[in-house]
Amino acid sequence: MNALVGIKQTRNRILKQYTVGDIVPADDWSLEQSLDTAWNRAKIMDSLERLDRRKERLVKDALKGGE
Repeated sequence: MNALVGIKQTRNRILKQYTVGDIVPADDWSLEQSLDTAWNRAKIMDSLERLDRRKERLVKDALKGGE
């Protein structure tokens, strides 16, 4: 269970690193802002997806251990 708590804390820390402006497009985009926004969104989504996969493996392993 401690590992799941650690994953949740890491997820929260990742989400706090970015503001809404970092990941949501603005109305008056320049090419540079557009690329920065896309890059930030890709980084955060990749990190969150990796955490979700780690969490799934931990839960799956815990369930196997209980059989």
